[in-house]
Amino acid sequence: MDIQAERNWIHQEIDKVNDPSFVDKLKHLLLSINSTSEATTIDYNIDIEKALESIKNGHYYNENEAREISKKWGRK
Repeated sequence: MDIQAERNWIHQEIDKVNDPSFVDKLKHLLLSINSTSEATTIDYNIDIEKALESIKNGHYYNENEAREISKKWGRK
């Protein structure tokens, strides 16, 4: 397929999507591809702030819990 045919196909497939989570992820992907490094830095800093807030609220795993979770990934 040529690039225009590929783009048309992508547009058609996106029009079928009803999953808000997928749309959000696609949006972030497109933003990251099209953004400047400044926007990427801002997003990075926002993610860090969210992670720190999550830790303050007690949403984290201790070392043993993290090891158990990682075992489920197939690593030992």
